[in-house]
Amino acid sequence: MSDAHIPKTLSTVDQTGHRIWVYPKAIKGRFTLSRQWVSYALMVFYFGVPWLKINGLPAFQLDVTDRRFIILGQIFFPQDVKYLVFVLVAAAIAMFFFTALAGRLWCGWACPQTVFLEFVFRKIEILIEGDRNQRLALDNAPWGLKKIGKKSFKHILFLIFASLTANTFLAYFVGIDNILKWITQPPSEHWGAFLFMMFNLVIFYFDFAWFREQFCTLLCPYARFQSALADENTFQVSYDEQRGEPRGKVGKANGDCVNCNLCVQVCPTGIDIRDGLQLECIGCARCIDACDSIMDKVKRPRGLIRYDSEARMEGKTNKIIRPRIMIYAGILLVMIAGLIWSVSHRPLVEFTVIRNPGEPYSVLAGNTVSNHLTLRLINKDRQDHQIMVRLEEPEEAQLIVPIQPYPLFQNSTQRLDIFVNVPQRLLENGKLPITLYLDSDGQQVGKMDIRLLGPQ
Repeated sequence: MSDAHIPKTLSTVDQTGHRIWVYPKAIKGRFTLSRQWVSYALMVFYFGVPWLKINGLPAFQLDVTDRRFIILGQIFFPQDVKYLVFVLVAAAIAMFFFTALAGRLWCGWACPQTVFLEFVFRKIEILIEGDRNQRLALDNAPWGLKKIGKKSFKHILFLIFASLTANTFLAYFVGIDNILKWITQPPSEHWGAFLFMMFNLVIFYFDFAWFREQFCTLLCPYARFQSALADENTFQVSYDEQRGEPRGKVGKANGDCVNCNLCVQVCPTGIDIRDGLQLECIGCARCIDACDSIMDKVKRPRGLIRYDSEARMEGKTNKIIRPRIMIYAGILLVMIAGLIWSVSHRPLVEFTVIRNPGEPYSVLAGNTVSNHLTLRLINKDRQDHQIMVRLEEPEEAQLIVPIQPYPLFQNSTQRLDIFVNVPQRLLENGKLPITLYLDSDGQQVGKMDIRLLGPQ
């Protein structure tokens, strides 16, 4: 590639640092149509999940207030944070795997920034203001009733969709039932939730109405380390320079590129894919559809711009199965299997022991030492359980539990105060190790080793 084709600055920033507004041209094609259906499916998923319930519980809810997470009808408490390790590692490895295999699939096909911007906000913009040339002319025209009317109507629709998006986002935390109830009440009755929703509404509106592609080119870190994850065998949106150069008109001794610049006009980040792989490229394949449409018109083969690897572009054999891919796939499978196994075998009833603060022990008559302990009981099951607390050794110890069996209600965290009395002579240096057992409906579900305290 010649140095003349290498961009000196970001495509959306000029030499003085001022923003260059991007006006992507509407385009049709097989990849655009496929992305459209994928985006609509993702939006249905996003807006539909808060309405779904499994066994009477939300399909997915991050209930921060009650400190619990509901996923597919299963309740997870803060004590289950260890499972989050599997999820985070699996997500990171999945990103490494798919990026090494096929570039920025996430950015071009599934990222909310791309999905909402390209298939909602730009659709609204094109519907009201027209295609690329009409939008350019409108923005350059002096302010008048026509321009004010179109701009106002567009931004009103932007705000409506941003509000819908923000309220749905809030529903993932508080539940759709609360959202439906709160929208009929004054904000003063739920200020916290209202301010959270308004904050997200402003962020969504600002991002999709004004910031737009700047998020991808300036803020998103993914583009920065994409080059470290990809290699010469990674499939990415690429321009076949050997076939396309030199550019020129049809019918002369030129390459297949007719220099129509349609690939630049349709790009949502304003780059020229013919300059090679750039961090602004989100892999959306709009330039592929644009170029294919031109190739059809000039009777040239499609694929001047296509999904391909650097190796294939240079005439080498592409290696899909390679060490990097195998390592990522292996780790990803291990993480997924580990998550499934650990969640399916997680105990539904757990307990922790909290020592009574301020007074760890007291000495009773007859040289008896009493320890006041608090059991923090967690029932992750969707049914009540009858809990029994046992102490097997030492035989001279006395376990005092206010209620045996103790009712532990479904999906709850409860506290139970107990006392353990032992003769002082059993303590060595003021300590005595014991083991507490917890039975649920006649079966042992947990045990914990603790130390009783007393005078030395």
